[in-house]
Amino acid sequence: MLSIVIVMAAGLVACYICAACGVGSRRVVPAKPPISNWIWSFCFFALLIFLGIYDRLSLINAIFPQELCCAVALGIGAYVSLGNARIRAKLGSLRRPLPQILEFGLLLVGAYLTFIAIELPSNPYMTDFYWEGLRLEVVIIFIVMLALHFLFQRSGVGAAIAALAFEIAGIAEYFVVTFRDAPIMASDVLALGTAAAVGGGYTYTLNGSVLLSLALIAVTVLLLSLTPLVAKGGHRARRVIVNLVVGAAIVAGSAVGFKYVSFADDIGIWYNAWIPLDSYWREGFVSSFLTQVQSFSPKEPEGYSNEKAEDLLSSYAATYDATLDSTEERKAAETQYNEIKPTVVFVMNESFSDLSIYDDLAGSYTGPNWFNSFDGALSKGTLYVSPFGGGTCNSEWEFLTGCSMAYMGSGVYPYMVYDMTGVENLAADLKQEGYDTLAMHPNLATNWYRNIVYPTFGFDTFLDISDFTGASKLRNMVTDEATYDKIYEELTSTDDSQFILDVTMQNHGGYDTGALPASMMKDYDVDGYDNSELNEYLALIDESDRALESFVEKLSTLDKPVVLVFFGDHQPSIASFYNDWLTPDDNGLVHQERAHTTSYMIYANYDVAGATTGNVEISSTNYLAADLAQLIGMPLTDYQKAELVMQTTDVPAINALGYQDADGTWHDISEAGSSSTGAAKLASDLQTLQYYQLFSDGVHYQTGSGYSGDVWGRLD
Repeated sequence: MLSIVIVMAAGLVACYICAACGVGSRRVVPAKPPISNWIWSFCFFALLIFLGIYDRLSLINAIFPQELCCAVALGIGAYVSLGNARIRAKLGSLRRPLPQILEFGLLLVGAYLTFIAIELPSNPYMTDFYWEGLRLEVVIIFIVMLALHFLFQRSGVGAAIAALAFEIAGIAEYFVVTFRDAPIMASDVLALGTAAAVGGGYTYTLNGSVLLSLALIAVTVLLLSLTPLVAKGGHRARRVIVNLVVGAAIVAGSAVGFKYVSFADDIGIWYNAWIPLDSYWREGFVSSFLTQVQSFSPKEPEGYSNEKAEDLLSSYAATYDATLDSTEERKAAETQYNEIKPTVVFVMNESFSDLSIYDDLAGSYTGPNWFNSFDGALSKGTLYVSPFGGGTCNSEWEFLTGCSMAYMGSGVYPYMVYDMTGVENLAADLKQEGYDTLAMHPNLATNWYRNIVYPTFGFDTFLDISDFTGASKLRNMVTDEATYDKIYEELTSTDDSQFILDVTMQNHGGYDTGALPASMMKDYDVDGYDNSELNEYLALIDESDRALESFVEKLSTLDKPVVLVFFGDHQPSIASFYNDWLTPDDNGLVHQERAHTTSYMIYANYDVAGATTGNVEISSTNYLAADLAQLIGMPLTDYQKAELVMQTTDVPAINALGYQDADGTWHDISEAGSSSTGAAKLASDLQTLQYYQLFSDGVHYQTGSGYSGDVWGRLD
């Protein structure tokens, strides 16, 4: 593409010289255009030059026609913009109402072209759009353009800014889909700082679809910039005020409509929580994204009241006391716990999972060797998680609070959206038991608002990347082993009981860095498909496996009672390909749930009274803290008691997609409450108890920067 850019740029520079000097035919190049024309033209020219540089860096992967189309569109935009004022004046001088019709028509055409432009880079099903999503998305784009059009005095600048903003969002969607095989979720906007902090591991390559999208948006901006010039005359101040009032009215009306019109219920926008990309591809990026934003207000369970929830909680707690709490094993564990108060360590390992669940990767892979062979754990097995490919904080939130993303709405990250003040959680519970509480994350403290959430949850200390100076790294990420060394240092620094949370970073995507030592890299050939990303990921998992083995060995010799809970937060985004390729026979929820599994282990370096080792169980992230407490005799909250009753009765696992019953059958989460008995009833009761846990005193929203408040109101 660089050669095309050079030719186009040379022609434009010649035009600029002629225009500036007033030489040549004025019909071809306007003489000494006004400053506004230069600004419009330079915008196109700058993007053209940027793409040339990007190509020089080998970051464009497209065929010649696509490159030519993009460069020509930008060149034409830059050239025609030199005559912008003249063209607008001619169009504005047409007999009324032709200028007004043309003005409105350009906005409509601009909205539709922008819709195509933002979907083109990441949507392979442009011809299979659902009508409801297409219509809503074009209308939304048009309304935004119309509002800015009036606020910018009908100059064309406002609508062009809107088009460019949507295009930037569309390209961001392309990168996110490429990197994690999932779309931009609503809460991702709140996590831009986190995204920036971890975005250095990816390569930002533009493909042909992106270039065509840029060509289309260039045409769109050019058309919008040629909006007929508003006829002069009358009171200029009055025109300015009228335009501002109209623009403000459109904004206000849109805000009211967004609050009271449900895109899902009233318009029929369908959101597939199993496969979010499917919704984005069928309903549209903007339509799906805003439908998720509306889900930030949690849905109150039908017939809910705090009094009913309290009665339900008491009933489940009484059931637990009469059953699970009355066993000899539980009593022995309680007695032991009260005597020794063991230190509790939770390691949430970034992207740790066993991809051998995908048909052993066609027979070439058997999983993390030490982890799979270790039989000294109190409990170990498959863990069902809510996130896939990203969204680490949601797994973290689930195990700390015991709540499930099943009832939090699509695209919600509770850390980012809700104020967690007063919410029961594991750190606060153990702090009340006299534990010292410490969290560590070898990256920025601001990731996922942890610097705000951790103090709210009751952590005494938070170690971030600044506390890991000089630590060993892989691919510029602090290693698991370095965090385990830090944990061991903390364990040996005091005889007091501690709760330590370690959120690791070593295995974070992307996996095409090529930065691992050659001696560590794997060479798995999956049915003739040599995937360098897979091999880098599996090399990292082997290193995690080795580091965990070493850490457990050190704990086994430590003269201090310690319980370790280790689990993976989610699978890597590359796993979805192998799920679809190597396990294609089963469809629907079971197929999707396979991509939402990781591994977990609960290990103690002392003999836990009443417990045995080698137990293999399934669980889900929201149950982990309650499972731990039940095993080691730790006190349980009434909510944890209710969870254990549900887990051992008929809902052994639950996540954002669905819940499993005692027979191993998976049910869509929408089926909760569909029956007055069995798993559906338990899942519905869990929703009620969770709503009580989180929102019994209203819904409080996070405002960021350490402050909280009621951003969009409060649901009582």
